[in-house]
Amino acid sequence: MNMRLRCRHADDSGGAGIETPIAVTALLLVVFFVVGGMRIVNTNGDVSSSARSGARAAATARTAGQAQTAAQAVVTNTLADRGVACAGGPAVSVSGAGVPGGVVTVTVTCSVSLDDVVIAGFPGSRSVSVSAVEYVDSIRGAG
Repeated sequence: MNMRLRCRHADDSGGAGIETPIAVTALLLVVFFVVGGMRIVNTNGDVSSSARSGARAAATARTAGQAQTAAQAVVTNTLADRGVACAGGPAVSVSGAGVPGGVVTVTVTCSVSLDDVVIAGFPGSRSVSVSAVEYVDSIRGAG
């Protein structure tokens, strides 16, 4: 009976040398996929947060020019604090600013590089665009 077991085990020799690299490769692909997915989700949240902050800053401005400047500065600083690097910087557009009792809409678009997780099937970059709305105080003083 021992002879029979020895022959069976002798046929399996060298199998681990093939199985291990395949398993490690599959595990690395899963890890890259999870990391890439987390980066996309985190970036969406960071851009959304910066758009809300930019809308709050734009709502306090008295003119459309001041609102654009304030929103751009706040969005850029918020994304930098969170470690998000937009290719070419974030694109910020402001509409409806400068009218007491009105609504300010800030749209932030950021193109994020995913070059480090492209092996898991992600594109080289992803564009994230988020809009946020804030109401302008209707009782604020004129000019």
